[in-house]
Amino acid sequence: MAHGKERKEKVCLNCNARVFGPYCHVCGQHNIEPKETLIGLVVHFFNDITHFEGKFISSLRYLLFRPGFLTKEYERGRRASYMNPVRMYVFASAFFFIIFFSFFSRSGDEIINVKAPADSAGFKIPEVNINSNTLSEEGLKNAETAEDSALIKKMFGAKAKTETSSNDTVQSTGILGIADNRYKTIKEYDSAQAALPKEQRNNWFEKLVVKRIIIVNEKYKGDLKAFNKAFYEYIIHALPKVLFVSLPIFAFLIFLLYVRHSRYFYVTHIIFTIHLFVFYFIMLLILFSSNKLGTIFSWWPSNLLALIIWLYMFYYLYKAMRRTYEQQRTKTLLKYFILLFLSLLLYAFLTIMLFSYSIFNV
Repeated sequence: MAHGKERKEKVCLNCNARVFGPYCHVCGQHNIEPKETLIGLVVHFFNDITHFEGKFISSLRYLLFRPGFLTKEYERGRRASYMNPVRMYVFASAFFFIIFFSFFSRSGDEIINVKAPADSAGFKIPEVNINSNTLSEEGLKNAETAEDSALIKKMFGAKAKTETSSNDTVQSTGILGIADNRYKTIKEYDSAQAALPKEQRNNWFEKLVVKRIIIVNEKYKGDLKAFNKAFYEYIIHALPKVLFVSLPIFAFLIFLLYVRHSRYFYVTHIIFTIHLFVFYFIMLLILFSSNKLGTIFSWWPSNLLALIIWLYMFYYLYKAMRRTYEQQRTKTLLKYFILLFLSLLLYAFLTIMLFSYSIFNV
């Protein structure tokens, strides 16, 4: 559908090339008058939207129900009829993580505050912190005879001693059991380390951890719950970066499995991985939504649907490999299990790196 009046001049306004039809054969710009009416602008907008939706819907249908089909079509050069893989990944990942953050991001109240339970009348039961010293004092206050007082002191004396020694052990051992937890500043810790003999000083890793603990204590004022909340949020918001980094690595693992097949370039494996990741984004969104419905409606079969989704996700990878790389079932199954094992190692390593990086940057 035309968006405006076609120009009589056969010179492209964008690249100055000679035009032999309604569109420039060099840059593709439509050779129409530059002055556009409001109606033309609205028509242009809706045409672009429906064009995008048409490609997206058709691509989505093949992506969900014909594993490996889009990758195979891309390899054959049939690309105009389907949504560009990179654009599809950007759109799907952005939509996925918007929903993901809404499901898994928590406010400070949800993490830090611990609400007291309510009794049957709806009144909150106050939280009471009871220790051995409190019980001992209450017992001595209510003792009627000297024998009762002596018995109470005998009963609670050993317990109080045990608690005191336990607290002393925690204080002297410190966080992670590698250093004293009494240092308030790094300068104080460095001075204490310098005063010790070389054989009694912490090694480089222990120093690194202890200094980080001191920084965290200073930053969060010793509030462990506030640190946990910040640590959780940091990890959640770092997941898109981890997945983006893992994409070319995962594609490289597939490249190693099919390295003897010269017809498949590394870019082919990248396209295959993009389509696979987009499929997993969609499946995980369905899974999260199903679990959410299960918390709202008791009759919703969330566990059954979760099982079906996970089984289909595992089956999908095998079927996509089989259709894309066109190998026998036995070889495909062998490479499928090898890829699963390598993927497990890859994401275990990335998870450890994410936690380590988060601890030293939160």
